[in-house]
Amino acid sequence: MQIPDWYTGSDDSGRVAAGIERAIERMDDRTADHSDISDLQALLAVEKEVNWRNFLSGLIGTIHYDLEEIDSARSVLEESISSYKVYLETFDEVLSVYCQSCYTLGVILFDDGRYGEAIPYFLRCLPYMDEVYDDTYIGHIYTFLSLCLSWTNQGGYSVVFAEASAFIRRCDCESLEQLMVAFGDVGEVDKATDVFHLLQRHCQDYENYDRVLEYAEQNLGESGIVN
Repeated sequence: MQIPDWYTGSDDSGRVAAGIERAIERMDDRTADHSDISDLQALLAVEKEVNWRNFLSGLIGTIHYDLEEIDSARSVLEESISSYKVYLETFDEVLSVYCQSCYTLGVILFDDGRYGEAIPYFLRCLPYMDEVYDDTYIGHIYTFLSLCLSWTNQGGYSVVFAEASAFIRRCDCESLEQLMVAFGDVGEVDKATDVFHLLQRHCQDYENYDRVLEYAEQNLGESGIVN
């Protein structure tokens, strides 16, 4: 069997590469299930290269997450991420699953309210995300980081990522709301007010616009009073 160029692992039979392609195709189609997990676990007995083994584990963890088996996903992804060796040449070929694993584990911890623990996993995405993600995913990473930093009382850092999120997301209403709050949290009331005025002009149909108005009235003084 011909080995595809993208695969740089240890298996020269083609079995691992074919198994990866099959699993990813089913994941993309939202049809991956426990049979795929079993197949990928069997490939771990074949694959010897460390980063490609963690690639396989990352797929397994992601399938658990997609099946809403959150505890299993958390356990597998934590082990996978901690075992990558970024200093090996093969790391470049496994970036996509490494970043997805970091992102997914970050989301799991965020949903658990473990914001401080989530931060390092979102940060791990930053150096590589331009190689892997489109603007939508990058915006999500910035948003999660801003929220996590805000909710762990790191307001100055939260502003940095709130600004980046607003830029990359083309100042959509959600990112503008977050930016307003981030400015308010660090006492930059004038900037928060400027963003509030943008929300007034462009986001009155935003589903959380009432929350925006409530924040402004409680935190921006006379500037937050709606005429």
